[in-house]
Amino acid sequence: MIELTAAKKNKITLSDYNYRRDIENRLLLASFTAFEKAVLEEILYSPIKVPVRKIAKNLDKTEEELLPILEKFSKTGLLIIEQDSIVVDKETRKYFETEIEKFETDFIPGMEFLQNLLKKVPIHVLPIWYSIPRTSNNIFESLVEKYLFTPQVFQRYLMELNFGDPVVSAMAQDVLRSPLLAIPAKELMAKYEITREQFEENVLVLELHFVCCLAYHQVGDVWEERVTPFHEWREYLTFLKTTTTPAISDISKIQRFRPHDFSFVEDMTALLQLIKKQPTPLNPKGYAAMAARLQEAPPSPAYLDQIVRKLQLLKLAEIVDEKLQAAEPAAEWLEMRLENRALYLYRHSLNKIQSIDLPSSLMTEKVIREAEKAVMRVLHTGWVFFEEFNKGVIVPIAEHTSATLKKCGKGWKYALPEYTPEERAFIHAIVFEWLFEAGITAIGAHEGKPCFTVTLFGQSLFG
Repeated sequence: MIELTAAKKNKITLSDYNYRRDIENRLLLASFTAFEKAVLEEILYSPIKVPVRKIAKNLDKTEEELLPILEKFSKTGLLIIEQDSIVVDKETRKYFETEIEKFETDFIPGMEFLQNLLKKVPIHVLPIWYSIPRTSNNIFESLVEKYLFTPQVFQRYLMELNFGDPVVSAMAQDVLRSPLLAIPAKELMAKYEITREQFEENVLVLELHFVCCLAYHQVGDVWEERVTPFHEWREYLTFLKTTTTPAISDISKIQRFRPHDFSFVEDMTALLQLIKKQPTPLNPKGYAAMAARLQEAPPSPAYLDQIVRKLQLLKLAEIVDEKLQAAEPAAEWLEMRLENRALYLYRHSLNKIQSIDLPSSLMTEKVIREAEKAVMRVLHTGWVFFEEFNKGVIVPIAEHTSATLKKCGKGWKYALPEYTPEERAFIHAIVFEWLFEAGITAIGAHEGKPCFTVTLFGQSLFG
């Protein structure tokens, strides 16, 4: 989980706008009952001036039952009571029309909510708080691009946050680390021994920093406040959690494809030493001689072909008079340490995936390097099933970008890449051929199901 560390001094200052009004109204909403919510809805959906008896009749209540609640709302500036009627303030009504949405069962505390929150702040203050161009045509789009556009961008932003108040920072950490990514307000107030007013102010700070926000859940006749990450980030974190690849519990059933982490390089070395001493024909007799050099784990003809083609691809071997023989660079390569031989293979400009035909869009070094990063999610997990791992791959390859925050219909989401079957085959080849050959992954099968692990060498490279 991302740590919130002291790196930058924040520019957000609540006193730059009338935040006290927000706090007072949040305190009011926090004490809402189902009846009070119904009264507020009736007020918001009625004309500007409406008789009290009409509201009471619509709610099947008496005027005596209604008046204490109307007096409560009058203190917010929402209405004034004139004799037997109420008169609603238009601007304050707009405010509560937004706030009451929080109590709907389908309310999503996401980017739409954040936009409405920012509208309460004077527009000239926003460029100061968030260091965005004053000439921006769309301030919210500028904020998304600078702070929220991709998970990586947002994570970097989180790491640079410095709230100045350790309680605010600790509350954020608690929420982001909680199993359900949501914590009831009463738990946070009890843990940090803060008042309801202090709590509401802390949450407002978190909301204006795009870290966490407040949502309401009805429990019986009242609503319970809960602090969660913004919906889009919570959905992304939930995806990461549900696609976390579990380690294979019984590794005794794993049959490794080759016995050692650097087996492919070791096998290349053994065949290269053979053909250096004696050029070998590429016929059944020659293949038998090559297989004999790998007696510890007799390979398949297809695997021998893979090695032969790789030796030729890297110009370590060549065919002369229908025989495979060592090329001039072979002597230098054989003198390298084992890990350096693996790095030579991994970084060679002529090296490529040979097991499948790939379009040019997948053959670039940039795409391959991005695809390699998929194993970062299982770097220290141990042996995993490829099928489970494949569900959580979200690296940007070919035409795909990384997960990006996009407007989708009425809402927003971190849109994840959707790969074609060809691209899925490419990801498989990255793990089971490209990285395996360099000793970065070890591959095998568990009761017939393909599996792999990132080796210690791979962990040192990618860690």
